Amino acid sequence: MIDAQRELDLLLRARHPFVAVRGADEARIEGFLRASAERLRMPFYIWSVTRGMRVAGSLAQPTRGKTLDEALDVVRRQPGPGLYLFLDLQAWWEEPATLRSLLDVGRYLELDHRALVVAGPGLTIPERLRHLCAIWDLPLPRRDELHTLAQRVIRDLGSHGPVQVHLDAAGLNRLVDNLHGLSGIEAERALCAAIADDLALTEGDLEGVLEAKRRVLQEGGALEYIVTETGLGDVGGLANLKAWLLERRDAFGERARAFGLPPPKGLVLLGVQGCGKSLAAKAIASSWGLPLLRMEAGRIYDKFIGESDKNLEQALRAAEHMAPCVLMIDEIEKAFAYAGSTDSDGGLSRRLFGRLLGWLQDRPAPVFVVATCNDVSQLPPEFIRKGRFDEIFFVDLPTPSERRAIFDVHLRRRGRDSDTFDLEALAKHSAGFSGAEIEQAIVGALYSAFSAGADLTTEGVIAELRRTRPLSVTRAEDVAALRAWAAGRTVPAGASA
Repeated sequence: MIDAQRELDLLLRARHPFVAVRGADEARIEGFLRASAERLRMPFYIWSVTRGMRVAGSLAQPTRGKTLDEALDVVRRQPGPGLYLFLDLQAWWEEPATLRSLLDVGRYLELDHRALVVAGPGLTIPERLRHLCAIWDLPLPRRDELHTLAQRVIRDLGSHGPVQVHLDAAGLNRLVDNLHGLSGIEAERALCAAIADDLALTEGDLEGVLEAKRRVLQEGGALEYIVTETGLGDVGGLANLKAWLLERRDAFGERARAFGLPPPKGLVLLGVQGCGKSLAAKAIASSWGLPLLRMEAGRIYDKFIGESDKNLEQALRAAEHMAPCVLMIDEIEKAFAYAGSTDSDGGLSRRLFGRLLGWLQDRPAPVFVVATCNDVSQLPPEFIRKGRFDEIFFVDLPTPSERRAIFDVHLRRRGRDSDTFDLEALAKHSAGFSGAEIEQAIVGALYSAFSAGADLTTEGVIAELRRTRPLSVTRAEDVAALRAWAAGRTVPAGASA
């Protein structure tokens, strides 16, 4: 992946007359542009509606270029190389007179090594400028930048009294992890809020910093933040998957980075419906101590042209804001309907799926993606190749020992002592049942027992099992085809029978 600073240098070397920088942190934008200007030996000027045109870093009052028209005239008349940052231009550049002035200025900029940069969050480029304008997204602060920012905030707040830092090295690394994905402004505000009340930085403040990231996520709208306390111990069976996850439990920490380990990318959970794929995703986030996000396809698709693409971009950036985190895309083949995306939606799903594939390959932030899937025929081969995911697990119908474990989990969850039940008999009579179907059998037996004024018994659960036709019977052909595809292509999530 090209470094963000180098990418900006390349855009300026390519002599685009206009560059749109998408971002809200003006100080960081100015820093990146200043670095590019120094390397490319270009004079650097900044214009704002309140201060007019000035040489970057100069405190002198401008003598010309105070208004927008005057500033554009300065750009038009000034010979030789130059880099011009216009901080407030987007407020006017849709107006016909301003747009005409920009098109005129663009011809002069193309003749010399010069570029006019407009900056701001959520920029929309006027149609007539798009062929002249390059776009550069302000990158989120790196870990070393966040360390420096935290030290500066502590020092600045220390002017009101000494700030007590009650975090060891590991705690400070967790603080940076929680800040990672926020913009510079957002990170500074989160730190100030955490410290200002008692002039101290403690373990308890780490959750407050994480809450700031949650608020940023809620503004995105395309992702749902899920609070879960489900651990791996609450998931019956799936022994191979659990062992794989336990090996990677600490892979997002500083010690793993120092060891040379890249953060794990994610996994695909392919399998029979109701066998615990979504539950496993929730358990991963809880056991790893990471926030869990769920991508809602219904929030991404929009009837207006271009809005669906925008919503997906916002969702992916929101996930990066929350990193390190777990991102669950449930039933991904339905969410993006890749195989059926031809004429019915103008190729929208195929285009969105392609953008998702690119992000999965090159995502810059440690976002662990868990994609669940019931119908692998709907997915293109490139989706499941190595590089985008670490592994593909097949979640089959539970074995007898796994069914015993599932009964144990669900009985205890409903306040029953599983030792008073014949788990062997329950496992025997639930052959071919998924975990979800076992849970519903217990719930159905509870209703029957409650109605009869009795307590739940082994016999009552067996009676409910006998009244149920599981998916393995009603959809036997589909289950067989899924098993045939998974054999030799995937890793079994559960232990052998």
